[in-house]
Amino acid sequence: MFDHIDCPVTDIRRSVTFYDALLAPLGLVRLITRLTSAAGGASNAGYGRDGHAGFWLSDASRKGRLHVGFSAATREAVEAFHAAGLAAGGTDNGAPGLRPYAANYFAAYIIDPDGHNIEAVCRAAG
Repeated sequence: MFDHIDCPVTDIRRSVTFYDALLAPLGLVRLITRLTSAAGGASNAGYGRDGHAGFWLSDASRKGRLHVGFSAATREAVEAFHAAGLAAGGTDNGAPGLRPYAANYFAAYIIDPDGHNIEAVCRAAG
């Protein structure tokens, strides 16, 4: 069902410490950490297992909305998701296409009526 969820937080360092402890009993570990440096850049951390980060924390000052990524079985399903979202009154936040996040990462994004970023992603080869 879910590929990933991105949870905005107000203090990324505090939240990383909290979620490191909270998720450990579930076998979920921090796989990726990108904290803002003096040079700037994204602040986020990804948790998961088996090499896949499915739960993300992101600096709320950078984006203050929820991001949910749903798994899609095919690229056609991603395209249908995007079309259905637009037809239902959502706002385009990224047309269906390959993204640089990982090999074969084919995704589309819709902003829902409350401003949340809803994604469908297919990771299967095209």
